[in-house]
Amino acid sequence: MTRPKNRSRDEMSSKALLSDEEYERLKKFLGLFYDWFEAKPSHPAGIHPLRVAEGIERQSRAQAKRGLDMAISDLVETSSDWSPSRVADADKRFIASGVPTLTMVRAKYSRTYKKILKRGFLKWIEEYYLVKGIIDGGGLLPGAVEADQLSAMMASFEATIPPRVENE
Repeated sequence: MTRPKNRSRDEMSSKALLSDEEYERLKKFLGLFYDWFEAKPSHPAGIHPLRVAEGIERQSRAQAKRGLDMAISDLVETSSDWSPSRVADADKRFIASGVPTLTMVRAKYSRTYKKILKRGFLKWIEEYYLVKGIIDGGGLLPGAVEADQLSAMMASFEATIPPRVENE
């Protein structure tokens, strides 16, 4: 009888981790997001997410990938109340830098987005704008099944909005 090979915790849990290429792209996204939207002059350089990630990478790349995954999820929730125009402006900056857009990252990481998909309908105007931003901002691949599902949810939600009454 042969014994299983001893594997490190990193090797055993790496199945669901980001690919190295995706990790590098999202790490750059996180650094830019921090620089553009979160950094304050009073913040010490040592708390910059890229410095933190590099420190963790020296000990365990798999752990750094898990940490980046959590940081991106937090960042998506932080930006969840942004207006569509602010998201569009941010997306333009990310495109120019060659990294995924906020809209693309939101589509992948948003807890609210995942709840909406599971539930199958929109409850609140904030959910409507999140979905609208994902559809309009190119956060879905062309022909994605989700696009039809989300469009139907938006149409259903729009049908519940009373028409505006023009002042006479």
